[in-house]
Amino acid sequence: MPEFPIVPELSAADSWEDIAPVVELAYGGYGHSAEYHASAASIFEPKRSLVARTGGRACGTCAVYSLEMTLPGGPRPVAGLGYVSVAPEHRRRGVMRAMVLRVLHSLHDAGAEPVAALNTTEAGIYGRFGFGLASRAARVRIPRHARDLRTDGGGRTVRIGDPHEHTAALAAVHAQCAGDRPGTLRRDAAWAARAVLDLPDHRGGSGRLLCMVAEDDGEPSGYALYRLTAAWEDSVPRYEVSVRELFARDPASHAALWRALLDVDLAAVVVADRPVDDPVLALLADPRSAAPVLRDQLHVRLVDVQRALEQRGYAAETEVVLDVTDPLCPWNERRFRLRTGPEGGECRPTTAAADLELTARELGALHLGGTSLVQLALAGLVRELRPGAVRAAATAFRHDPAPFCPVVF
Repeated sequence: MPEFPIVPELSAADSWEDIAPVVELAYGGYGHSAEYHASAASIFEPKRSLVARTGGRACGTCAVYSLEMTLPGGPRPVAGLGYVSVAPEHRRRGVMRAMVLRVLHSLHDAGAEPVAALNTTEAGIYGRFGFGLASRAARVRIPRHARDLRTDGGGRTVRIGDPHEHTAALAAVHAQCAGDRPGTLRRDAAWAARAVLDLPDHRGGSGRLLCMVAEDDGEPSGYALYRLTAAWEDSVPRYEVSVRELFARDPASHAALWRALLDVDLAAVVVADRPVDDPVLALLADPRSAAPVLRDQLHVRLVDVQRALEQRGYAAETEVVLDVTDPLCPWNERRFRLRTGPEGGECRPTTAAADLELTARELGALHLGGTSLVQLALAGLVRELRPGAVRAAATAFRHDPAPFCPVVF
């Protein structure tokens, strides 16, 4: 393990309460309600999570979650990192580095999840640890005057109510949709409850969380979670509809939900973070009106390159030798021969001449299928040593639809 400016004592957390004070301090000292702490504790895994201490006092935290995430090829186990925080007086002293490397090395040593993923409050932090930007969201702001859609929703019925009145419908639709896009998480009861958590002190001036459920012959076929923020301009209501998440089993249900959202009384605009290839961008008669802005989302790290590349699916047959640079996880720093096909991939160490040179960070960016290998090569982040290798491998790694994760963990 590398040496650090200060080597903190790292140990498993005893409970959520063991890390909560450091988390609150690191995020500005905001206190949280008992309901928030209960929700955080319900998904917290103390035996997997770390507390860093110096002089016997907690100074850093890192939660590790056992996630099941859709990857190209299907749902797979992924280690989710969350609440990575350092107390203000201990910043710039190697505490975060010590925690993240302990997690990566521990996952490898235990033969646990070969892939780790996280959201980040600052996009530039985790690249130095080998995490690559693997999914993006498009923030759309669709004004009500641009609500004309090219399809009518196929006669689907949309019901509006409290999310807790429709928990079974939400769970059924989400389970049916979770396998469609890489980045989507499978939900147990605790994660499903967190998806509809509606804390008054987190609303930011908005109203309570509401729910739309689309139905096809009485069966739930889609849903949207949303809230309204009141605004007035010259005595005219100009409310904002903010969409937390939207899932639909079929195009008609998707269109019906968007039509209903764009027709909410008093509203002037609908705002949502959506997949970069969300169908609404094709549905709008005036797509320019959505004014999509790209935002970074999931950052992914291959803990074990060989196992990670063998557990995902591929879009085409190819054979390529990858020369991987990964000084933080030296077991990955070697050449791998990757053969891909309809049944998946085979990845083995090799001494053969390399076709591509790249770092673990670039492999992480590619892993969900939403980042272009060609783009990385044109940026000078991947070096092509055999002509044609970049485009052949790019076709194999890409996935449609694009990855997306509406959950911050």
